[in-house]
Amino acid sequence: MFDFAGEEYPQNGSRSGFAMEGDESAAVEATEGTPLDELKAEESSLWSLLRLLLSGKTLPHLVLIVGLSLLLQMMAVAGSESMSALGFISLSGGYLLTGLLSGSGRIQRWIQLPEAAESPEQGRLKRLVFSFRICLFPLIMAAVVLVALLALVGEQGALGDLTGLLPMVLSSCFVVWAIVQGRGFGRWLASLAASKLPEAQDRAEGGLRRHSVLSYVLLMALAGGLIAAFEWMAGTSLAPAQFFVDHAIFFVALTAVFVLAWRRSFPARLQASSRSDFHSFSNRWMLLSQLLIAWHLLTVWRHWAITPSDGLLMLEEFLLMMFTVLMAIWGLTSRSYRSTLKLVNANNALPVGLAFGYAYAGSVAMLTTVLNDVRNVMMAGHIVVVLTFLWMQPRVLAATMGGVKATERIQQVVEDAVPTVEEQQASAPQTDQVSQSDESPREENVEDVQEGEATPQSIGEGVSWSEPEVLASDVSWDDDEIELLD
Repeated sequence: MFDFAGEEYPQNGSRSGFAMEGDESAAVEATEGTPLDELKAEESSLWSLLRLLLSGKTLPHLVLIVGLSLLLQMMAVAGSESMSALGFISLSGGYLLTGLLSGSGRIQRWIQLPEAAESPEQGRLKRLVFSFRICLFPLIMAAVVLVALLALVGEQGALGDLTGLLPMVLSSCFVVWAIVQGRGFGRWLASLAASKLPEAQDRAEGGLRRHSVLSYVLLMALAGGLIAAFEWMAGTSLAPAQFFVDHAIFFVALTAVFVLAWRRSFPARLQASSRSDFHSFSNRWMLLSQLLIAWHLLTVWRHWAITPSDGLLMLEEFLLMMFTVLMAIWGLTSRSYRSTLKLVNANNALPVGLAFGYAYAGSVAMLTTVLNDVRNVMMAGHIVVVLTFLWMQPRVLAATMGGVKATERIQQVVEDAVPTVEEQQASAPQTDQVSQSDESPREENVEDVQEGEATPQSIGEGVSWSEPEVLASDVSWDDDEIELLD
């Protein structure tokens, strides 16, 4: 995804991603990347993106988003929802504009710290404060967006005073962010499931029951252990019988979701069981996705039944926001999601990601004021993620297997149409022998001609030449008597 030498999207297998016309080897290589190969490559590209976002040259931007999000969150809780929504939207728009303009080298220097050595004359605190100068340009862009919003929807705006609708609009985007979060989680788990698969070999179709039973037992054991740990952290301890009675609703819900997921994905899993690599990918994907579904259901149950502290809730929400931002940028820059517009690349990944982060934090802040409790907001978000995973499970299996088979068919057609290097080398000696046999009679003809030219014969040699025989040479002509005929 990111190559720090300046190449973007190396999953293509080439610098530009396109094969030149007439380049037969490039035509073959262009079809070698299957969906499984792409998922394997994306696992490593995620860590490259993480290193890029956490670079010391851009760290003040991350500190700024934490500070401003907390400030605007407190404003929303204090009753200034409209001003808080204006702030979140302006900051999101400002960083988005910064990302779109970051292709310029000058703007890159404005939003990143230089790599020059630090001056020992400056104190540590002074260097820390001075490093926040890279946040000035995005804040100026945010001010421009704020002025534009006030000119449109402010008290004296062209469209009238619509600032009261901004919190509702921003909070309604929370469903979109939750779906993005679920898809990001799913893409990451699919890349984990695609790593170190066995060789593609045919196998007998079926054999799904054993893995299903083992997966269900593992899910129940982990869920029970985590609930017991959360109970212990909350200072409560229950007897085994009372434990299962108090949490019976959760175990019933987890079992129902497990059965629903396994039934919906059964046709795809049965089709995948006919090949060893597909079968392993299917088992891993279903187990990992069910583990994450169980975690989200457990989080909802924990917020409802165990009541964790507010500090723990805020920490969890902050971590989820950071991971959602990371997954959103990764999804936009990965091969499966990127468009021909290429709006997101290695240069503007951080500004665009921060724009998404401000929008996500604003949605959470607005929903907290609407639902009067951040706990309800998080429960709703986790339920949306669970539904997203249930929708994704069979689709990921079908898309991956169908994409691999289509790629393999294309590879076979290309290999049949374009001879390989080994075939060309094997046919080269035969071609040389044929050309030598064709040239040998030509050489004999040339030698005959050369011999003929060495002993030339004069034209007409061997022919007896004599005077021409004249007709009527024996006739005696009488010159005196000439008879004229009419």
